[in-house]
Amino acid sequence: MSNPSSPYANVSLQKSDGQPPVLPPTDEYGSALPQLLTSPRKCDAAAGMSWIIKAFGLFKNQPLLWFGISVTFLVIVGIASSVPLLNVLIIPTIFMFIAGIIKGAAAQSQGTELRFDHLFSAFKSHWQPLLILGLLYLVGIIIALIPLFIAMGSMMFSMMSGDMGNNYGAMNDISLGGIFFGYLLTMLLMIPLYMVLWFAPALIVLHNLEPIAAMKKSFEAGKVNIIPILVYGLVFSLLLPILIILTLGLGAFLVLPVMLLTYYTSYRDVWTDQPLSAL
Repeated sequence: MSNPSSPYANVSLQKSDGQPPVLPPTDEYGSALPQLLTSPRKCDAAAGMSWIIKAFGLFKNQPLLWFGISVTFLVIVGIASSVPLLNVLIIPTIFMFIAGIIKGAAAQSQGTELRFDHLFSAFKSHWQPLLILGLLYLVGIIIALIPLFIAMGSMMFSMMSGDMGNNYGAMNDISLGGIFFGYLLTMLLMIPLYMVLWFAPALIVLHNLEPIAAMKKSFEAGKVNIIPILVYGLVFSLLLPILIILTLGLGAFLVLPVMLLTYYTSYRDVWTDQPLSAL
């Protein structure tokens, strides 16, 4: 029997409308699943390295399976990219594969079974929002490439019209400078594009956000975590060439699954109440 004098005697588990409270989802062991934060966590610079270390930890626990998943993804994208027209059509579907990898990483980190078919699981569960995300990515790439296209088109027009014939050296320098400037602008435009897309697949597939909402949240997270993102990019840009040289190219097959898994590990640190870096 309850004690009437207890301070909890009149506490009800029902909400004011008579409905039971909405409890956070749990895994098969009753542990609460990671919950989405209302605003992104600002991580320190070391988090960029932590994302890679935690991703390697996931890979290390299931190396053959992750190796098979990542190589299959690479082969599919590689073959499709070599076929005219298909190389354009594959771009909007890339995030479906990435989202499937994220679902597999989430399953593994929560103690459930990682399966090879996780790679294709998002095609069934979230194909529509991920397709929209992929199409927006394709549009973003086209927009980002406009400065480079203009610079290259200008040089080709000058060559075809004969303007470069009279003073080839000077015109060649100007054209090369224009192409370099166009390339630089394209790279600068790609930075915000990647910021709006990095966390979006995880937010869509794990929290059912709409594509535009996921992109906004991803950009918001990118702004406050630019330092760890730069550290992350720097580590990979230094690590990849060294591994490739030391392993005669085989290191790329190790880096690929770890790089793909950082989509999940970075999301956990930035957007959930259970950051992996705290474990």
